[in-house]
Amino acid sequence: MAFENLRDQLKEQWADLSAKFHENPSINNLREKFESQTPVVQRAIIVGTCIFCALILLSLPYGYWSSSSDYMSQFDENRDLIQGLLKVSRIAKTTSPLPPPMDTNTLRARVDTILKSNQILQDQIGEFQDIPRPAVPSKMVPAIVQQNGVAFQVKTITVNQLIQLSNAIQNMGPGIKLMGLDLVQSANQTHYYDVIFKLVHFGLSNEVAQAPNRPTRGNDK
Repeated sequence: MAFENLRDQLKEQWADLSAKFHENPSINNLREKFESQTPVVQRAIIVGTCIFCALILLSLPYGYWSSSSDYMSQFDENRDLIQGLLKVSRIAKTTSPLPPPMDTNTLRARVDTILKSNQILQDQIGEFQDIPRPAVPSKMVPAIVQQNGVAFQVKTITVNQLIQLSNAIQNMGPGIKLMGLDLVQSANQTHYYDVIFKLVHFGLSNEVAQAPNRPTRGNDK
């Protein structure tokens, strides 16, 4: 009974709406204008109206699809950004794989080997001097990193020999860095130069390298 009553109420409401629709002067005017048109024009109006309604219906899912594509693009960008930040954070927390410290005598012996392998004569090799560790540790080199450096002079070498020596010294081994060089033209020579190489070895003692990282707290100062 309740369903039949609801159905009857819906029929009555539909009949009232239909009557009001047909009694509307604007609707009657449009209908009269439509009926006064030729069959070809009426058919074109019907087709155009159907296409317009179809476009409206299709625009709704397309709008949702376009919005979802924008959200997915933003999600992918944010995900890549977060992954990059996490990777950088892990790298920053990882201790650099520095080799054990090397004393200056060992460093000089390594340099002698490099000079001999590049056919540098003994009379071309000048004095060796130790490079002292800076009194105040820099931000780039923490206090726990040990530094040992030497400066040495090589005389009357060509530009090609200079390049070869620089590459060989730079690639001597882990922790060894060519920090700078001073170059002047050799006396009474046009294509030869006297060069002072400055290289430093950065090392980390085994005790420090193997020590576990101390957990940090927000209250630590």
